[in-house]
Amino acid sequence: MHHDEADGLCSGALVKVALDKLGLKTSLICLDKLYPEVVQDVQAGPRRVVAYADIGSGHVEWLSKWNRSTNIILALDHHDTVEVADPSVHNLNPELEGFSGEKDASSSTIGYMFAKSIDPSLVKLAPLAIIGANEIPGEIQGLNRIALEDGEKSGQVHRTQAGSLKLDLSGASLSPSRASTILNVLGSVGYYRHGPETGIQACINGFDKQTVVQADRLEEERKNANRKMLSVIRERGLAQLKNVQWFHAGDNYTGMSGKVVGSFCSYLSYQRFVNPVKYLIGMMNIPPDIPGWGRLPSPLVKVSGRVPQPLAKMIETRKRPPLSRILPDACEKVGGFGDGHTVAASGVFPIDREEAFLEALDAPVPLNPLGMRRD
Repeated sequence: MHHDEADGLCSGALVKVALDKLGLKTSLICLDKLYPEVVQDVQAGPRRVVAYADIGSGHVEWLSKWNRSTNIILALDHHDTVEVADPSVHNLNPELEGFSGEKDASSSTIGYMFAKSIDPSLVKLAPLAIIGANEIPGEIQGLNRIALEDGEKSGQVHRTQAGSLKLDLSGASLSPSRASTILNVLGSVGYYRHGPETGIQACINGFDKQTVVQADRLEEERKNANRKMLSVIRERGLAQLKNVQWFHAGDNYTGMSGKVVGSFCSYLSYQRFVNPVKYLIGMMNIPPDIPGWGRLPSPLVKVSGRVPQPLAKMIETRKRPPLSRILPDACEKVGGFGDGHTVAASGVFPIDREEAFLEALDAPVPLNPLGMRRD
């Protein structure tokens, strides 16, 4: 199973290729969130290797709890996590080794290191780790530099005269940001139209012209939906609570995965009309269909949270609680679940529980001056 954006598609492709090298037959399920129903169903089958790319570590306890077939569980991820004492669960996460999942390593980098440890010839897939790492702001650092250095040595990654990176992707030469955009759009906007499968194939076989054209068409759909949503917000403003500012997109993004509301929140977090010290929350309705698996019991609300830069600094200095704690807690209180990073998190919960969710989120557990929870 893998996430539905660029890092998820790249890490999913890397893990698939690595397991193929071991002679294992692979099948993929692309998810926006790690739904319990899907985990329980997949892990209840015949004993197998079950890999989670860019999506497992946030709920690693679930992977252990529901592993009744004694599967070998692999979680290759960089989201906030905890350790579990279960020898069948291998939680390959930089956060457990003293690295930051928000700065030092993408899930694609973890997938790349896993792949090349299985077969050194898979060093040729270093560009995929760089694409996945594009979601991390700033210069490439930490574990992500391993893939960058490997790619430069092999000649698949080179710098332009201006100093920017170009990736050799089986004949196509793209910047990491361009390749990332293509995969993000295929995975999220094209989620219900075989977009993730197209993205995985592009990662493995190259970004051909047809793939780029398909992504451009889907991107135009997303831009139109974003323009419509932005117009509504500029006209009505964001709804305001004490610590939270929010909007509900309703069915504005029909046909797209819940990832798109998170991307829109990221864009909004830099706009001047956004309160710089309040958590920014976006919601949208999502259908129960999971391509390649089946249907969930009922439709849900997807919620994504982002923080403006001034609030991010307050979180970093422990003056405000991280989204990775308060958003999942609020989702759980209304019958849902969530996960994520300190400044970017997401979750799902049943429709018609929005008001209760916002009430729970607006009253987070306070911090003492040292940034510890008050129990």
